Amino acid sequence: MKRMLEPAKTVLLNLLVLASFVLTAMLWSNQPNLQFIEPAEYTQSKPVQEKQLEQLVTPESVVFHYGEDRHTKASATDAPYSLIVREMSKWIFLDFSPLTISNEKWEDIAREKMGLEVRFRSTVPLSIVGRLVTFRDEFDNRMKGIDRLWLYYEKDEDVVYALFLSTEEGRMMRSRTSISPKDLRESYLASGDLMPEQIMKIVKPERSFVDLEGPALMWSTYYLPKNQMRMQQFRYSYVPVTNDRLIESYFIDQSLVRQIMERDKTVIFTDGSRSIQLRSEQQAFTFTDPAYQQRDQELSDEEKVQSAVTFMNKHLGWLDEYHFERIKKSYNEKDLITFRQYLGAYPLISEGEAKHIDTIQMTSEAGQIVTMSRSLLDLDKYIDNKEWTVMSGPELYQYIRDKKLADTEKVTNAYLAYHTKVGEGYVDLMPIWVVELANQASLYISAHTKQGGGKAHGLE
Repeated sequence: MKRMLEPAKTVLLNLLVLASFVLTAMLWSNQPNLQFIEPAEYTQSKPVQEKQLEQLVTPESVVFHYGEDRHTKASATDAPYSLIVREMSKWIFLDFSPLTISNEKWEDIAREKMGLEVRFRSTVPLSIVGRLVTFRDEFDNRMKGIDRLWLYYEKDEDVVYALFLSTEEGRMMRSRTSISPKDLRESYLASGDLMPEQIMKIVKPERSFVDLEGPALMWSTYYLPKNQMRMQQFRYSYVPVTNDRLIESYFIDQSLVRQIMERDKTVIFTDGSRSIQLRSEQQAFTFTDPAYQQRDQELSDEEKVQSAVTFMNKHLGWLDEYHFERIKKSYNEKDLITFRQYLGAYPLISEGEAKHIDTIQMTSEAGQIVTMSRSLLDLDKYIDNKEWTVMSGPELYQYIRDKKLADTEKVTNAYLAYHTKVGEGYVDLMPIWVVELANQASLYISAHTKQGGGKAHGLE
């Protein structure tokens, strides 16, 4: 029995060894079909046109005052304007103090004293103005911003003073300057001498505003050209921003982006957090990022605007020429920041049009952009132009009176702009007068000279 058991063990052992070899061979020859999982692919966005804050905060115009109620104005495309903007970086302001000015003193400064007025389209935070000029001393931070910087020559003291004026706040400050009377006369005022003559219009307040220490009269001014001007009507082609470019610009991981079609045909792209809502009938889109980052320290207006500029530089960029317009609080205490598109010296206005291409509007919360709306249309190539003769200030006033459009005594500002009209593949830019009225909607009037206009002006 033992003799038979031993050979059986040997055979069984050999079978086990053989089976082991067979199984090993099968494992080697039948590897599992594992799938390689690639990491998420992050597509590098196309280069965008970046800008610095200082490039976006620029004066709307420079007005030169020569005394005897003579005034001229230079805009962004004029050489005297460029000279003043370059010189601003050399200006030093010191010894800030609140100032109370009577009607008589305002009359003297505005109409009789030599000086110049750097005008912004709306209120610019003083901390941002501090990037354009140099503040040597501290100023009262209760004054948040200015819309005018007025230099004037005080002959008795042989000194150039500066007035920092905020129409919105009804506040003003005065400071000494590093500007010499000689530079003011022989450089700055000399450069603006041949610019178009202006009629100064004074908007006196209905009540006394309060300056930094007490009651003060706050005059606002605007200027109308004495004579007719030349201005071009333009037609440009445009290039729409594609869906692919939007997705590349606003989403980090594009593989997570899904498209949703709403019942009203609105298209939404979302990665589950951020979203882009396309409004095809308006050729515009709204970006939304609901994420909220709590901050322990309140940001300054300068930091909020800088955050908006940084956001734009990273996402799609500045497709055309834009300038900072304003920052203000919304009804829910968020910050509304607006940048407006320009062509040369003139702002674009899309009022009354279905397709708005004139502004970029952002909502900021604690310095983070939570919504942004802008046009999908990028002005591309020049197609055509036509020269217009533009109504003078007297003709504009007479036209408003003749058509009974408004009481000209209620006008608070008037300026030239381009009204946009989007056609099939093109955008027309039409010169218009924008006339702002106290407690009323603004008027938008074609700037083309009207037949028979200008015989009487009534601006006095």
